[in-house]
Amino acid sequence: MPRTCNIVLVCEGWQDSAFARGFLRMAGNLKILDRTNPRGSGCGHDWVRTQFVEEVANLTRFSEGRGVLGLLDEDGQRASERENEVADVLRKRNLGSCSATEGRCLLVPTRNLETWLYWLKSHQVGSVVSIDETTDFKRQPPAGVARIDNRDCRPAGEFLHTLDHTRLPEGCPSMLRRGLAQLRDFVNAVRR
Repeated sequence: MPRTCNIVLVCEGWQDSAFARGFLRMAGNLKILDRTNPRGSGCGHDWVRTQFVEEVANLTRFSEGRGVLGLLDEDGQRASERENEVADVLRKRNLGSCSATEGRCLLVPTRNLETWLYWLKSHQVGSVVSIDETTDFKRQPPAGVARIDNRDCRPAGEFLHTLDHTRLPEGCPSMLRRGLAQLRDFVNAVRR
């Protein structure tokens, strides 16, 4: 069965998916096939890595698919390690490399997506909060910031789209800065 889409979105969970869809829809991408880890099927990290590679392989088989966007939490394992794990599997399967400019984008929020969500939420409401990339904000929100919930994810992605990746505010987490640049490249690649 053909899959008419511009983007296949591969995520660990609903929050990641809502965040990415918020950004992509603001960028004008409405044809998104959402591949979110089904509950109870094991580790989100392993599922995203496997599914991301499968969807990259599908890019060569299905002419409709123009890009694959994956979100994979760093979870204290170093972003480069997470990226290398995916790159190794792609290389072993002769599928090239991850490159946002080629429509193969893997975002690795450090420590996890909540780091980005809290920073974006605080800046969206005009509050400046210091957010580090080592604290696990899934368990405890940063001081002075209300706990995020599912309703905050899509608006955070939409707000990210409004930011200029060349002039982000002071204190922007480094992987969010990098992620926004990757998203801009990815969106341009899938528009071709």
